[in-house]
Amino acid sequence: MNYWKNSLVNIIDFLRSTTSYFRDVFLLHGFMLFILLPALSSLTKFILRQGSINYISSDALGLLFQKHPFVLTALVLLLTAILVIVFFEFTFLLLSVFFIKKKEPITLKQLLRGTFYQLKKIKASTILFFLFYFFLILPISGLGFNSDLLSKIKIPAFILDYIFANRVIIVASVLILYLILIYLAIRLIFALPEMILRDLSFKEAVTESWHSTKQNFFKIIGQFLFIEGTILLISALSYALIFVIQSAIETHFSAYALPSAVIAMTFLQGMYLLNIVFSTVGIFYITIDFMDDEGFLPALPSWFKQEEKTEPHWSFGKVMAFAAAAVIFGIGVGTYNTNYLSNHSIKEPLTISHRGVDNGNAVQNSLDALKKTSQLHPSYIEMDIQETKDKKFVVMHDFNLKALTGVKKRPNQLTLTELQNLTVVENGMEAPVVSFDDYLAEAKKLHQPLLIEIKATSQDSPDMIDRFIEDYREIILSEKHIIHTLTFDIAQKLKEKEPEFYVGYILPFNIVGPPISKVDFFTMEYTTLNKNFVEAVHTDDKKVYAWTANDEGTMTRMIFYGVDGIITDNMTLLKETIRTDLTEPTYSDKLFYFITGIG
Repeated sequence: MNYWKNSLVNIIDFLRSTTSYFRDVFLLHGFMLFILLPALSSLTKFILRQGSINYISSDALGLLFQKHPFVLTALVLLLTAILVIVFFEFTFLLLSVFFIKKKEPITLKQLLRGTFYQLKKIKASTILFFLFYFFLILPISGLGFNSDLLSKIKIPAFILDYIFANRVIIVASVLILYLILIYLAIRLIFALPEMILRDLSFKEAVTESWHSTKQNFFKIIGQFLFIEGTILLISALSYALIFVIQSAIETHFSAYALPSAVIAMTFLQGMYLLNIVFSTVGIFYITIDFMDDEGFLPALPSWFKQEEKTEPHWSFGKVMAFAAAAVIFGIGVGTYNTNYLSNHSIKEPLTISHRGVDNGNAVQNSLDALKKTSQLHPSYIEMDIQETKDKKFVVMHDFNLKALTGVKKRPNQLTLTELQNLTVVENGMEAPVVSFDDYLAEAKKLHQPLLIEIKATSQDSPDMIDRFIEDYREIILSEKHIIHTLTFDIAQKLKEKEPEFYVGYILPFNIVGPPISKVDFFTMEYTTLNKNFVEAVHTDDKKVYAWTANDEGTMTRMIFYGVDGIITDNMTLLKETIRTDLTEPTYSDKLFYFITGIG
């Protein structure tokens, strides 16, 4: 009974203390977002320009090692600096919550001094453990340490799809690993705070954390669940109430729909800011609160000097300055919200069938799939090609033939004839492996444009791109096929050697926005795709194709973001979604996609 009572008291205390967290969270968040991140982005681009490198990709790493050691060194130093900055952010917020828990006001100057004091004691082992610590805490969804510098780090959907695609052993292994990480995260949760707050050595801090959590594992888990559940409940109820009120006004008082939507959007932005505070300080609050309850929260540090408390004095000048700032801020927010809600328009995206299939209607990348899916008249059918042992091209996605054909070899270890003798088995269906030439011929007969993905490997012949252009230039241009690839260097070479080709580069992540490139479009994995990325690409007069949207909600969100094309495994659903959802969205729709598309 005491446990539940204490948990409720902790939740109330956590929510009540929110106003105390605002100053430090928003100051740091604003500095990171508007000053540090743009500065780091500019510095990264400057470093890359010194080596005439447009984008960091897997194929550029070898070039960095071989020809640009100074650029590589500068990038390594930059990454180290980023990790130190994230450690600074962690320490700053931990100390902030510590002093709030101690009910001891601290000035921003003192807080910064204390944070820099910790940086002076930093060692390589501390940074390495911090990196380890960060990725242990990360699995505790919703209450991880949310850093602006690392906010884009997430598992992309295509990896999750691979894990959960009927692979019991893989799913079980991932689940066991996840549980192990959560266990280690809880057992080591106090190690880094104790290194910072109590000046313990790495070994002492780990030992102390392991010992103090031995009998309290489930108690700490419970605190996470209580506070995370409370945050989710408050957010869900608040968002739901705002959407219900807005929908009611749109239905019954349509003349007031826009003004009410502007107000609703302002409230949603306020809730979003609250969520930033909650999610940022949640991990710190639980850690500090538990250390306090167990009696090993240290006294005030020696570097902290108590200052005489004075009552805040609001002079006429301060009042007027605050009022002026509030008015300017209000006008800015109101103008932005009005423009967002009034000016957005919806356009119909291109429809692209992923690997040629529609909801498992045939074997991927097969002629049968091409024939069946082309009857739905997609804008393009996306398919994959790889180079064979005899320097020809085969239609195949996987880099190992084992899963699809039962043959444990790479496509480039077999000749095209040997590959065409293999049978692909998928979803209870069979189809022969097909050559690129045969696939092109069938697509021409069907008048079906293709999106050709060139899947490159390190074993490819040096002249692969030249032969591809020489052999297929005429048919690609005449049939209006387009090309994309995961290999940045190949995308660049294709566009340079044959400017008439319509070429795209595939990005699995949206980390720092679109790369500088001569390509015509970017194919972006939808998990980290947002409206900001789309607008940035459009500003550069390029296109964005979203990969791979397979449910109606994701498809509708991609349409709202303004993507130029959607790649899907379910063409029938995409066609239906476009037919039913390609109308001017209501203000409620726009508010919903504003919240889901922030970032």
